[in-house]
Amino acid sequence: MIKHFTCVICPIGCEIDVEENGDKVISMKGNKCARGKEFVIQELKEPMRVLTTTVRIKGAEFNMLPVRTDKPIPKRLIPITMEDLAKIEVNAHVKMYKVIVKNIAGTKVNIIATRSM
Repeated sequence: MIKHFTCVICPIGCEIDVEENGDKVISMKGNKCARGKEFVIQELKEPMRVLTTTVRIKGAEFNMLPVRTDKPIPKRLIPITMEDLAKIEVNAHVKMYKVIVKNIAGTKVNIIATRSM
């Protein structure tokens, strides 16, 4: 089976075609560097993403605080993570990079503030 990927690791955005058979990569074409190969192998194994979103905040000028994961999490856990974050409300006077939630969805990844409010 042939799968097509657009690498997002660097600005080049290589178009990569991979022929695979089960868990085995038969061939790969289009990657201009080793990072593209690593990206595709990770995508085949377990797609990972940095999640950027917001949580509610009380006592601030705005009612939503921008947050993100401090490392990529498995893409399959994003819906669960979003459900957990929908239940969160923090109090104002949050500093940028403050940990809002530790070990979200059991991933050992933290949710951090991306703005002071």
